[in-house]
Amino acid sequence: MRIYTAITLLILSFNLCNYSVTLAQQSEMIQGKLLDDITGDPVPFATLRLKNKNMGVISNGEGDFQLPIRMKILSEVMEISCIGYATQTVVLESLSESKVNVIKLKQATKQLSEVIINGKKIRGLSSNRIVELAIEHIPENFPAKPFSYVAYYRDYQFKDQVSEYVNLNEALVEVFDMGFGSNDQLTTQLKLYDYKRNTDFATDSTTEIPYDNKPAYFGRGKNKFIPNATLSPFGGNELSILRLHDAIRNYNQYSYSFVNVMKDDFVKNHFFKREETVFRDNLPLYCISFESKPMVSGALHFVKGKIFIEKNNYAIHKIEYACYNKTMRETQLMYDIQLEYARKDSLMHLNYISFNNFFKTRNERDFRMIETTYDPSLNAFILSFNNDIDKSTALIKSNYEFKFENAPLEIHRVEPGYNSKQILVVLSTKEAGKFHKDAAELSSKLEFNVKNIRDIDNRELDKVTLNAVHQFRELFVQKMNPRKDETVISNFQKDIPLSQNVPEAIDSRNVGYWMNTPLKAKQN
Repeated sequence: MRIYTAITLLILSFNLCNYSVTLAQQSEMIQGKLLDDITGDPVPFATLRLKNKNMGVISNGEGDFQLPIRMKILSEVMEISCIGYATQTVVLESLSESKVNVIKLKQATKQLSEVIINGKKIRGLSSNRIVELAIEHIPENFPAKPFSYVAYYRDYQFKDQVSEYVNLNEALVEVFDMGFGSNDQLTTQLKLYDYKRNTDFATDSTTEIPYDNKPAYFGRGKNKFIPNATLSPFGGNELSILRLHDAIRNYNQYSYSFVNVMKDDFVKNHFFKREETVFRDNLPLYCISFESKPMVSGALHFVKGKIFIEKNNYAIHKIEYACYNKTMRETQLMYDIQLEYARKDSLMHLNYISFNNFFKTRNERDFRMIETTYDPSLNAFILSFNNDIDKSTALIKSNYEFKFENAPLEIHRVEPGYNSKQILVVLSTKEAGKFHKDAAELSSKLEFNVKNIRDIDNRELDKVTLNAVHQFRELFVQKMNPRKDETVISNFQKDIPLSQNVPEAIDSRNVGYWMNTPLKAKQN
């Protein structure tokens, strides 16, 4: 199987710099977390807007959010809305400036046996037809004329073993879109206002290496891969490629497997089922679940998801799309896309897009030999390893076999080396003098096998273990801006990493731009 755009952004490997013109420091922020009133679970991707203002923030995947303290001078009230929850208002002055504010949202419980809109009952539409109508109505429900928005971008990795963020990079950008009738990749312009590598969070260089597509085996050098998938290179930087995963904005272009070209392939590639009506700001939405057709996704993959469609005009509010890899031992998420739009004025505009994919890397602590040298003064091979050696296994002579020009070499003894990571394999005196050759010739004629030894943590030599890691790239809209059809002058280059683009100067008094850095686990 080839997974094209949805996965290919992850083969990008960038050298990261530390640009930082941060517009709101951590100490100047109100921090909060949204929880479900009943379950206590985080409420991800909720919209928090200043009342009567066209600015706000989206809670992240863990329900975290941050607001600049100075927002209190712009509005007295913040409105919180999320599909499936009752809209809630919060007085900004009531929020603490010194601790994390926990806000509990109530699930929407309103049920309608039938919905009457404009005096007509909506009946008899199949799930497939509702989705078809939603796609057909994209040109009228979404902006055809130029528009722009300011957004917070972040990418990071989440390590399952330790449950922590690593390699967190953040940016503030403005996107200038010519409208849904234009080619997004070719015509959309961007400006970078801020970029930083967040050093408050851990870094892990082993998970930042480029993808090499295949599982890791010593001697064959494969170290980072997505199980059961092949990645294809694709142009553009990390933000440009993330935006191509907006299947609604790019409904007439290829987006990702197995949506492909949404207007042509989405309906025919999936089975659909109508679920109970859900509500957003008391607005009824069709909730339609879907699964991929086996003939499309194949035996090794399947897709599950939901699409939320407004009942009176077929506007698409949200798509949840998850692709899984099936093996005999497990079902593993390959990638998950959360995409939401919200009505602003009379049209639907992007709220956020979150792209998460799973990958595996070789464990850097796996026990392996890193160097073999010969010391003629000792008549011994010096074996150097990456970890401290377990002497009870390493000093057994039968665990070593050496050949030179296909003839076995007699080993006299094995003893500890110059440090805890070295072993000396001392040859018998009759072998002395055989290796007065240059290193290249010695290397070409020498063969050896080392077996059954372990490090002090009981790791077996040359046994590969894998770390499971999730890669996230996300874009959260903070402010919509009216825009005339003028030419945008920007220095932003789409084909180089964000870290290599120089941020543009902006008015520091503008309060519509800020980093929404996730809360650390200890604060939750």
